[in-house]
Amino acid sequence: MENHGGDFLVVGFFTPDYFDLASALSGNLNGLRISHHLYACEKQKGEWGHQTLRKPSIVKRARLDYPDKALILMDVDCAVRGDVSGILDNNSDIAFPMGRKPMKNGTALKPGTRVMLIRPSTNSDRLIDLWDQKCRLDIQPVENDEIRLQMAIEDSAGTFSFGILPREFTGVEIRKSNAKDIIVHDSARDEARPLGRLRKVIKANFIYLRSLLLSQLLGQRYNSRL
Repeated sequence: MENHGGDFLVVGFFTPDYFDLASALSGNLNGLRISHHLYACEKQKGEWGHQTLRKPSIVKRARLDYPDKALILMDVDCAVRGDVSGILDNNSDIAFPMGRKPMKNGTALKPGTRVMLIRPSTNSDRLIDLWDQKCRLDIQPVENDEIRLQMAIEDSAGTFSFGILPREFTGVEIRKSNAKDIIVHDSARDEARPLGRLRKVIKANFIYLRSLLLSQLLGQRYNSRL
């Protein structure tokens, strides 16, 4: 799914089961006259986390296809509400969302990859290549590409500059978005979707049955959280 032109390009990828989402995003971008290339890929073996590990290889492919363009990597379950050119008001080699992850003793900063800005430079190429290397490592549990990006950033400290994307360009969950948010996200894995609700029901029933079984075995109520 392609539409070229301009100084920047939205890029992403989709597997067959995400075709409808990619088609919707392409239509969305066409309506806003935003250049884009969404790469069709076969689904890899494994779970959702395995699919996300493909992101840096898609960026590397797009860098070869469009060497002079700034790239905006975007998940295909995102939607764009208006002009995204403001995302380029960032002088860093790479820019991404930075969120706070609750921890036992406080919070930790966590880079995201739902939306990323990659400028054409040797510095960004080095980081993307290292990110790709990390994503190809056989590490268990697999987790996802964001953990591997953290590893790449740690190993490449001082060799590139990174920036933090403003909220309006980060792909805020649509349920939590406001009128100022330009790029929003409606997660294909969200509990609010039909498959997500089914997973939630199965999980709740499993917890209930496990609790009932253990309470009978132990002779007391068993409480836990997955």
